[in-house]
Amino acid sequence: MWVNYPSSLPFLERVWKQFRHGWWWLSQCIRQGQQPPVVLVWPDMPSRRTALHKMTRNLGWELTNKPRSAPLLGIHFEDATHKSITALPGAMNDASTWWNAHCHDISKGNLEHHHQAAFGYGMRIVPTQHQGPLVVKNDENAKHDGALVQGPIAPNDVQEHVVYQREIDNRDPNGRYFDYRVVYIRGSLPVVYIKYKASDSRFTNETSRVDLLSASPFTAEEEACMDRLARSMRVDYAEFDALRDRNSNQLYVVDVNPTPWGPPAQLVPELQEEAVHRMAQCLKASL
Repeated sequence: MWVNYPSSLPFLERVWKQFRHGWWWLSQCIRQGQQPPVVLVWPDMPSRRTALHKMTRNLGWELTNKPRSAPLLGIHFEDATHKSITALPGAMNDASTWWNAHCHDISKGNLEHHHQAAFGYGMRIVPTQHQGPLVVKNDENAKHDGALVQGPIAPNDVQEHVVYQREIDNRDPNGRYFDYRVVYIRGSLPVVYIKYKASDSRFTNETSRVDLLSASPFTAEEEACMDRLARSMRVDYAEFDALRDRNSNQLYVVDVNPTPWGPPAQLVPELQEEAVHRMAQCLKASL
C-alpha cells in the first residue's frame, strides 16, 4: 500500500502523503471487501491535482509507483518534453499493458511533423519569408510563452529552440478568443472543455471562463485526425489543446500533454465532478 515519493520532498510531507495514501487504501479494502484494483505509474507519482489521480479515485482504484501484483494497467507518467527511454524496472513488468510507454517527444517541432501527417496540414511557416504576423513560441511543452511578431524576420534574428507558426485566428463570432481542451483516452474523446481568453493573454494558460461541453464540437473527420495524431505520437492518454481558425475553419492541435492536471479550476464543482466521472468511465471502458 506504499508509494515512492521523491527524497526532495520534506520528510514530514512524505510521511503525511504516505499516511493519507495508506488510510485511503485501507478504507477501500473495507468498502470493497478486497484490495482495490491497481494502476501502476512510472517514473513519476502523479499529484492529487492531476486528472489521472482523480479518475482512479473516482473508480476506487489505487494509483501507485510501487510494484503490485496483477495491476489493471501501467501508465508512463513523466512530466517532461523529451522523456526517458530507459526500460521499465523488472518489478513493474506485471502490468500486461503500458500506456504512453513509447511517447518520448512532445515538443512543438515533433508535434508539427505528426500533425502534417495526420491532418494533411500544419502550422509551421518559414519566418524569413512569411509576410505578416506570425507566432513564435518555445519548442518545449507547456511554456505558454507564445508571442505575436511581424514577419519576415531577418535571418540573423531567427532563434534556436523555438518554433515559428502561422497565426490562427481562434475568435468566436462574438470576437472572444477560445481554445478547446480535449481529453483523449485510447481513441475516445470523453470530455471537451472550451476555454475563453482575453486578447492580451491568448497565448498563456490564463482563462477568463471555462465551459464543459455536453457534445463534441468536432466533425467525424476531425476526431479521426486527432486519433491518427495520437497514434502517430504513440499516445494512449493525453489532453490536446486545439484551436479552430475562423477564416479557414480548420482545426489545429497546438499542444499534446500526456500528464494533464484538471479539470480546470474555473469550472463549478458539479461540472468538475461530471468531467471526472466521464473520464473515469471512459478509462474503465478502455481496458
